[in-house]
Amino acid sequence: MGEEISLEDFKEALKELRVVKARRGFISHLAAYIIVNSFLIFINLWTSPSTLWFPFPLAGWGIGLAFHYLASRPSSIIEEAEKEIASIEHHARKRKKGAGQ
Repeated sequence: MGEEISLEDFKEALKELRVVKARRGFISHLAAYIIVNSFLIFINLWTSPSTLWFPFPLAGWGIGLAFHYLASRPSSIIEEAEKEIASIEHHARKRKKGAGQ
């Protein structure tokens, strides 16, 4: 089929893929934040410029966006992937030990 890869190469590729996916997810969230909030600012300033309500959804969503950023940092993603890999390895060892008895 193809060239075999080592388990270590697989683990590193998994971590890299998770980081790329997390970055894409955050960029998508940021783009939605900018587009939607720009529209809300426009609507607010066009319909009732004397009453500014747009800062509330801007701030609320901004808090969520900040947490998304913190959770999608490469160090966080790699740490979570390493925990998952360790958990899978532990489960596989228990399974192998149980099958060998």
